[in-house]
This record gives sequence, structure tokens and C-alpha cells, in this order.
Amino acid sequence: MRKVLLTTTALVALGGVSAASAIDISGSYGVEYYSESNTGGSADAADVSGDDFIDDGLIVFSGSSTADSGLTFAGRMTLNHAGAIEDQQMTIAGDFGTFMAGAQDGMVDGMDGFMQGSALVENGATTTNGSAAGLLTTSMVADNPTTEKVGFRSNEISGFQAGFSYEDAGQGATNNNDVTAWIVTYDLGVAKLGYASSDTGSTTTNGANTAQTQVGVGTSFAGVTVAASWGTSKTAGANGVPDTSKIDTRDVGLSYSIDDATGIYAAFTSSEEKTGSNAGDKLTSSTFGLSYTIAPGVSSILETASADYTDATAGSGSSDGLTQTTAKITVSF
Repeated sequence: MRKVLLTTTALVALGGVSAASAIDISGSYGVEYYSESNTGGSADAADVSGDDFIDDGLIVFSGSSTADSGLTFAGRMTLNHAGAIEDQQMTIAGDFGTFMAGAQDGMVDGMDGFMQGSALVENGATTTNGSAAGLLTTSMVADNPTTEKVGFRSNEISGFQAGFSYEDAGQGATNNNDVTAWIVTYDLGVAKLGYASSDTGSTTTNGANTAQTQVGVGTSFAGVTVAASWGTSKTAGANGVPDTSKIDTRDVGLSYSIDDATGIYAAFTSSEEKTGSNAGDKLTSSTFGLSYTIAPGVSSILETASADYTDATAGSGSSDGLTQTTAKITVSF
């Protein structure tokens, strides 16, 4: 990371003059070889190679200023390799905690990673038909990272910490699917516990909201990190009819630091529909990876993942599978 000092700027508004603070500029660029193979109901067509090179670059601009009151005001904007704004936010932090506003991951999403095995992996895996059925490869509650939102995260008090996020879907007649989420965590010292919940409104006002809950635990010892969580996603029927979906998801991960440069990880997820017309549908995935730090600021990952979806409908040809391999090198600056 390097700092670029801006020149003094005259502020016309209010007739004030202020010296602009330094801007932190950091980023990364990665090149990834990706190979994918689909089978079953979503099998690859003839002559599909399934191989590709993918680039992934980010430039992050950030800066902060602390007022005489002790409040710290900060802003951040991230550009991706295509030149588009990927996320952006402002924060106000003090003894009370941190407020945020912007279009990026919400406060709840930033606090639940310790209990999600899926947070350990680079890509993970799902299947085309399994995704279409609404089954999940993570237990996390709802968060739309590109949607504008506001949030709050408390400071940790006696091991407890809380977070809240609210995103508004828009002004239109079908933009009633606002998302409200919250989380509470407790650090025991030897392990950390968490409980999160979210509610996503229906696009209309018919009451078909989706409520999600997540409970989990995370711990680290002797170079080993363990994360485990269980989530439920329940969608209410429109206009008071019975629930149309209840999906239970388990998300478990394990990582081990062999030395300062090398680590291995594994993650396993399972998701099952419990009610509605798709009751009995199942999706499972497993991911194994190796990470290696080549030099300061230069890292690499080798990952293999597979997923399998089973459609419970008798005689259905929708069941499918996927296997994929990822090899990536990233330079951070």
C-alpha cells in the first residue's frame, strides 16, 4: 500500500480552506486458470472445452479524517479490472461503534465469516439445476453487496458484539424486497459463537417474505481453524397460504497452516428442501485447497471442488453434477 498526498484545496462552500488528507491506494491483480465440467441434467454440450483464463483486478482508494470530537470519518471506493465501481462506502466510527452507508457487503456479512466454512474457499461449487431449485452452498443470511445499504456495528463489550444492516430495494411497485439483517456474536476466548437473522420482503406486498437464520461457531488453535454453521431459509406463501419453501443448510470448514507460507483447507456444504413442491431436493458440495505465499505480496491457490444435486421428483432428469479446478496467482500492492 502507498499513500498519495493531495495538494491543499480551497473550499468555496462556507468560505473555508482545508488541506486534503492523504489517500491510501492499494490493490491486487490475479490471473486464474479455471476448468469446469458439468454432468447429468446440465451436461456440457459437445465440444465445450470448459477451460478458461480469468483475470481479477482491484484498485482500492480510501481515506479518513478524525474530527476534534473524536469521530473518525472514512470513505472507500473499489474499481475492478473492467474499470467499473465494484463497491463503495463511507463510515463514521467512535466509542459507540461504527456506522456505514454504501453499496458493498453489509455489516452482518462482515461479521459472520468466522463461522462459515464457505468463507475459506476461493470459488466453491454449485450446480446449474441445484441453483435453479434455490438450494444453497452457504448458511449466511441475506446480503446483496452491490445494493445501497446502511448499517451499524457495535464495539465489543465483555465479549459481545452486534451488527445491523438495512438495504432498500428501490422505489418501484415491484421493489418491496428490502432486506433487514442483524447478528450477535460472543467471544468465549477459546471459541466464538454467533447468531444471525434476516428478512427479505416479497417484490410485491403479498407477504411472501423470506426469513433466514444462522447459528454457528468458530475457533482456532495450533494453526487449525474450524468453522461450522447451520442455517434455515423459509419463504412464506403469498397472501397467507402455507410456506412454499424451507431450506436447511449446513456449512463446515477446516484450515491448517503448515508453516508461515503454506496452508491447506477443506469445506463441505449440504442443503435440502424440506417442504413445498421441491421437498426432498438435495445439494452437496466439497472443496479442497492449497494456498502458498510465494513472496511478500504474492500468493497462489490451487483448489478443486465438486457439487452434486439430486432432484427428488420421481423420474426427473434434472439431477446434475459439477467438478471444477482453479489455479490462481495474485500480486497485491
